[in-house]
Amino acid sequence: MVAKTMNSLITSDISSSADKALTNPWKGAEAIHFYLLCQRQLYQKDYKRAMKTAMRLIEYEKELQTKDVYSLVAIASFFNGCFRECSRALVKLERLETISKEEREAYELLAINLFSRHPPVDKSKQEHECPKCHKNCINEFDINCKECGAHFSPCIASGMSILEREYYTCKICKHKALHKELKYLKLKHCPLCHAQI
Repeated sequence: MVAKTMNSLITSDISSSADKALTNPWKGAEAIHFYLLCQRQLYQKDYKRAMKTAMRLIEYEKELQTKDVYSLVAIASFFNGCFRECSRALVKLERLETISKEEREAYELLAINLFSRHPPVDKSKQEHECPKCHKNCINEFDINCKECGAHFSPCIASGMSILEREYYTCKICKHKALHKELKYLKLKHCPLCHAQI
């Protein structure tokens, strides 16, 4: 009953509002969910999954602090051996207008120390054919195709892009999850809305 009422309120708000922020009421919850998921994956030393989730966080710069997003991207990329992505994240952090001169210098010094030991080159990434255009090879950390612009939905359980045709869709929040991730994580409830799977 409560879920039905909430769903009708959200639907009526969306249909009666011209405000873009209300077109997806789940956006803020997704942002926090992926932010916490990335941190959990880092603490569990699951660096590949953490990087996939961190790259997904770039879509949530309006909901989260840019500094927080790119800090996680830099950390996850570094531990995953993707030094090019780490370098890009550090450049983004250095160019933030909201940081102090001391913070900027600290980022510059960190970059010099890191990349004097590790050239800014990514280790090899697993590549897949784009499921939409079938022309472009996309790597496992991409959230959209550079050729056709197709956007890949995130797996709410793992943060990775869904490139497969079959996946689970939550009946309540309508978020998607890969079956193999639900099984791997032994989830019985939606990681976002906690509805039973």
